[in-house]
Amino acid sequence: MELADYRRELVARVQEKAMDEGLLDQEAFFQVVCEMLRDSEAIADYQPVEPGYRFGEGTNRFMAVDGYDQSAFDMDESIVVIACDDYSNRVGDEQINTIQAKDCMRYIKAMRRYIKAAFDGSFLEQAEESSAAWEFASFIHEHKRGISRFRLYFVTDREYTGRDSSIKDPTDFYSKGKDEHKVSLEAHVWDLRHLMEASQAAAPLEHLTVNLGAEGIPAVKAPEAGNNMDTYLMFLSGQTLSSWYKKHGSKLMEANVRSFLSLRGKVNRGIRNTLSTEPDRFVAYNNGLSATASRVDMNERGNITAIHDLQIVNGGQTTASIFYSQKKDSLDLSAVVVPVKLVVVREDIACELVPYISRYTNSQNKVAETDFSSNSEYQVKLSQLSQQVLTPPLPGRNPTHWYYERTRGQYDSERNRRDTADRKQFEKLNPSKQRIKMIDAPKYLMCWDGYPHIASLGSQKCFARFVENESKKGQESVKALDAEFFKQLVCKRILFDTVYKHIKMADWYKGAYQGNIAEYAVAKYALDLKRFHADFDFETIWRAQRINDAILGCLMKAAEQASNVLNDSNRSTQNIGEWAKKEACWDSLRRRPSCLDAVQPLPSPVFEAAAVPATEESTPVAAQQTIAKTENPTPAFVPVPSSVPRHKAPEQAEDARIDDWTAAPAGFLRELHTFAKGQGILSPKAETSLMALIDDISTGINTNALNYLLSRATECGFRYNPPSGKPTAVRKAVEDSPLPKSEPTHSSLVDIDQTIDYQREFLAAITADTWRTILEWARYRHALTDEALAGVAKIDKQIRLTDEQTRYLWAWRQKMIDKGFSASQFAPRPGTY
Repeated sequence: MELADYRRELVARVQEKAMDEGLLDQEAFFQVVCEMLRDSEAIADYQPVEPGYRFGEGTNRFMAVDGYDQSAFDMDESIVVIACDDYSNRVGDEQINTIQAKDCMRYIKAMRRYIKAAFDGSFLEQAEESSAAWEFASFIHEHKRGISRFRLYFVTDREYTGRDSSIKDPTDFYSKGKDEHKVSLEAHVWDLRHLMEASQAAAPLEHLTVNLGAEGIPAVKAPEAGNNMDTYLMFLSGQTLSSWYKKHGSKLMEANVRSFLSLRGKVNRGIRNTLSTEPDRFVAYNNGLSATASRVDMNERGNITAIHDLQIVNGGQTTASIFYSQKKDSLDLSAVVVPVKLVVVREDIACELVPYISRYTNSQNKVAETDFSSNSEYQVKLSQLSQQVLTPPLPGRNPTHWYYERTRGQYDSERNRRDTADRKQFEKLNPSKQRIKMIDAPKYLMCWDGYPHIASLGSQKCFARFVENESKKGQESVKALDAEFFKQLVCKRILFDTVYKHIKMADWYKGAYQGNIAEYAVAKYALDLKRFHADFDFETIWRAQRINDAILGCLMKAAEQASNVLNDSNRSTQNIGEWAKKEACWDSLRRRPSCLDAVQPLPSPVFEAAAVPATEESTPVAAQQTIAKTENPTPAFVPVPSSVPRHKAPEQAEDARIDDWTAAPAGFLRELHTFAKGQGILSPKAETSLMALIDDISTGINTNALNYLLSRATECGFRYNPPSGKPTAVRKAVEDSPLPKSEPTHSSLVDIDQTIDYQREFLAAITADTWRTILEWARYRHALTDEALAGVAKIDKQIRLTDEQTRYLWAWRQKMIDKGFSASQFAPRPGTY
């Protein structure tokens, strides 16, 4: 694939995710690229810092962080910090922009400043406690004596054209205190080309070469048994192994990352005792290591001088125990000798063979009794079921598959090997939004089964615990896989995705830990059903491919309960992310009242409304859909008709709505354009179509994009008072949209919208100090616009805003609230208005 083609694909994925989940482009970009990094095992998991933290942009105090991965902290004391490029153009521009080392280093230094401020505690004194950036800084500060390394990942969709040598690791610093130690920092730039390589199914792990010096290490080569691999037996000193782990950490185990992350501690007690009391007998007592490589270099004496792409596939805990025993107890490792079996596998078949080597060399591990790797009977059967089971036919939609991706990049690889016509057919039959990754499936299953604290460990560790649980069932796990099991897996995914999307709009949502709240909400809902002795009606969900408002109401009540537990000021663990991993957190939620009495239907959100507004021909789905089947119905199970209209086919939508749009008044179109731009919800297709209509051009108009934009805009509070005359369908869609009634909250983009005069007076009553605060806050987040500045300047000079300026500034205010600024602060003082 050419780089330009990959960029178009990446931009399309980001825009699709932004539209589907109501995210800003920057948030969607972060999630899309982190999924790639996780799939390529550059990270094990990720936690977003919402909204992305920026401070001091344009100064030498600049700090930046968008997310992090602390999955490997317990094993090698390392944490990954991630920051994304703010200046990329993700609106469909065909040109590939470039970036130089200076700009990359600016972000890398910004991450270092954040880490340093977290270490010394100054960040905790300045930042808002409820923010995700504060929570992460708090974790760093609390564990500062245990952190040895930070990996700083700068991610951009620009192409890096500088020299690799120009990207320098930031200066290390020392943790202050009685146990003062050096904290190492590594810089990594993930530019457009590196992202493309990482997304390819056959992309290798990051190349890691271990040099053994000119003398090398003696090794015995096993007799050749084929052309695919060579096997060597060698002995390493404990000091050599410890130095490797100190330098490379968990990267030595990336090929076996799930087994590595399933380990329960840094140091095995038996290994530690042997190292301290009988180091000379370690070689006799320990099984040693099994490792793989793509190539070895040898000197003229036959000693190995360098190992390329070294990966330890068995013996990870031995390696970690040796390192930490020396570090914590200052043990002398000079007498420690470790036996090593090194298998050199050709790079082109490594992806196929290394998992088997890992599997069989770990055969003494009980977790491995039933294999759940991508090539196992379990995973292969799930993949086969996904291609056998079709969704029910829905109005305007053909049956499709939910694609189960059991190997990294399987979906993209299968799609890209087809020609254009076949590729479109493949995408139509297997929509990318209906893709379930092997690493994510256990999360949906574990949440439903009552283990949200395990799901909160992250996808890799959750997978390992899932394997542990299922392995106890032996072959019964595979026998349980059938079409019904797969349908229920899909339904559990639908439940999770739906509540996850809605959480962001709730007035109680504090702007962080959306995923943890969703995990706990699903678990609480499933628990309350079991307590009521109710069987969940999966079949109805499967037939509709969505949940009804009654179920959503219950899930959202459970989500609010989960949010209260996670944010409880009396929680036993200060860091919310760590608290979510504790069974005590789940115990606290289980004691809350049932969520099943939330029967009030919720207004359907933008992303679940049809891309084309309903018509008389539209057929509501599951009009009598119920939450569960039970012998003793209660108000919790009152059937609620679906209020969400179904999609019409795109060709039907074009015929049905094009006349309405061309008949819309130019004033309406201009106001919709201004409002949508201010809200950040204007897609390139919608903008092109709007401008064509304004210019009275009736060709090249994408009504699907316009209808979707209108549904989002009306949900965000857009109103238009057109001149009298025959109402068009476009006008009616706006006029029929219900007005929000509540006070300003974080969940709704516009909560007060009675009249334009009300908005104008409300904005004018906000104090000058508040305006200065929000303008500075927005500037750091690159959300400050010339229009907003002009409007505030008018207010400051007590000049009356025009209607258009009022609508823009009102929408901009709500956008800032949605990005995380306190709604109660961004308002007139109590009693003054």
